[in-house]
Amino acid sequence: MKKLLNIEFIKTLNNSTFKLIIILHALLFMLLVYFSTKIDISIPGFKVSNMFMFPNVWPLFSWYASWFNLLFLGIIIIVLTGNEFSFRTSRLMISNGISRNEFLMGKLMLILLISAWGMTLIFLAGSISGFIFTDKLSLISFFENSHILLIYFVQAIAYMSLALFFANIFKNNALSIMMYLLYFIMIEPLFRLFLPKAIRPYLPVKLISGLTPLPEFFAIGSDDSMISINGKSPLELQGINLFPESIPTYLSLILAVAYISLFITASWYIIKKRDF
Repeated sequence: MKKLLNIEFIKTLNNSTFKLIIILHALLFMLLVYFSTKIDISIPGFKVSNMFMFPNVWPLFSWYASWFNLLFLGIIIIVLTGNEFSFRTSRLMISNGISRNEFLMGKLMLILLISAWGMTLIFLAGSISGFIFTDKLSLISFFENSHILLIYFVQAIAYMSLALFFANIFKNNALSIMMYLLYFIMIEPLFRLFLPKAIRPYLPVKLISGLTPLPEFFAIGSDDSMISINGKSPLELQGINLFPESIPTYLSLILAVAYISLFITASWYIIKKRDF
């Protein structure tokens, strides 16, 4: 295991494309966080700063970070895996005694590490924002809603597991990226149109992207004066039927893990049958 991790570190850290994408990922996320805190909206009973304090900051920043899973983290895995085929390092590794299972295991460890990187980025940005904007700090407010970081972690793994599957099918970076993006943007959305509405939320892209849903901005930005006795705001979009009912979180996580297992198993089957 340690040997595989060292090999992946050497290949990854010497890859200029990987370093560029990681830097862009961190920079653009931080810029998005910074400029969003500068937005000023004047609505009675609503304060933008409320969205950036504990515990509201965790779902908000997790939603921000989910935007980059498709365009950055998924593409990182495609590039790193595609380079294995383009530069024939996969053949060299297997010739030198690395089994096909170990080859796949190395990519899975890389996916876990990159997912942890994304989660750490949210934690750091959220902690800084929360300490700046929260008036009454407490351990309860700090940790409340923080479980969504683990949900984001699962989501990032799911995106990259699907990207790994596409990279193993097509082997070519450009073609893999194109098909990966087309599947998210066009293929599955068009396919969903022909399915019953009750089934649509359970398809991979819809379900995985729904793990970190759009926050109810007006609800989490409401002043205390707008919060009713039951702890809810009259501005909650789901409460006034502007948000559709979502799949329960526990079920979404179970299905996301099932999809991850499916993508990884499919990649394993392709690697097992491929002539390197």
